Amino acid sequence: MIPAEIVREKTGLSQRRLVYLRRLGLMPRPSRVGTVGRRGSRWGYPETVFTRIHMIRFLQEHGFSLVQIAQSARGTPFECFDTGAKG
Repeated sequence: MIPAEIVREKTGLSQRRLVYLRRLGLMPRPSRVGTVGRRGSRWGYPETVFTRIHMIRFLQEHGFSLVQIAQSARGTPFECFDTGAKG
């Protein structure tokens, strides 16, 4: 697992943007990766997170919106089923 803060640092994506991508079904829900002192649990993404973000950016650079990417991903291995969306 790659800690969420490392993902944000290396990609330049904010926590808010990562949550938005998750709600669209483009990013998996992060998992707890243990505790660190008084700060509590840390969250992490699977090792494939950088490839996934690279693909999303590549498609955006070629004119696809995030909604179009999410719609195209439905029913494919790229879709993340556990989006954490409520409602």
